[in-house]
Amino acid sequence: SAGEDHTCAVLSGGTVSCWGYGGYGQLGNGSTSSQSTPVSVSGISTATSVSAGENHTCAVLSGGTVKCWGYDSYGALGYGGTSSQSTPVSVSGISTATSVSAGENHTCAVLSGGTVSCWGYGGYGLLGNGSTSDQSTPVSVSGISTATSVSAGEDHTCAVLSGGSVKCWGRGTYGRLGHNSTSSQSTPVSVSGISTATSVSAGVYHTCAVLSGGSVK
Repeated sequence: SAGEDHTCAVLSGGTVSCWGYGGYGQLGNGSTSSQSTPVSVSGISTATSVSAGENHTCAVLSGGTVKCWGYDSYGALGYGGTSSQSTPVSVSGISTATSVSAGENHTCAVLSGGTVSCWGYGGYGLLGNGSTSDQSTPVSVSGISTATSVSAGEDHTCAVLSGGSVKCWGRGTYGRLGHNSTSSQSTPVSVSGISTATSVSAGVYHTCAVLSGGSVK
């Protein structure tokens, strides 16, 4: 997973290695030095996936917990504080995660039952809980119970639901939420005309989805 200025990889044994800019501890090796070759993330040996955000990183562990490290002024690490961390900390209250996505200053995870939880910067409503407040521990996204994947962008978030539809929430400028409006939304809205999505990716100002036939919108 490639973030803004750093990259991380899950290795076959369950460890994680990162490289690139380390100024906020986002390489997870206990340092804030940049690295031009991979360094091992401290204390992780059962990772199943990793997501590199702008200046923080999160990993799902085999038991369903999530650990994060790096920049944390808005609570994007999910441990209940707002101090940056150069080694992984456990996200509070998450024990059944199947995937995680680190955005600019927020993070979201899909849980095994199909719900989505988000934490960190809440401006524009990008945590999806009906509020614009920051949250340093996870909050549940309203009205989603069949999510299969989630993607946290810069100021918006989108999820694919089990039937193939997509819902998005957060900042709506430039139409990135796909609901035929540019208004921001603090709870999920349905993307118009999408019913067979298999994956979704939220960028800075736009969103794209792969459909079941292989086309992209």
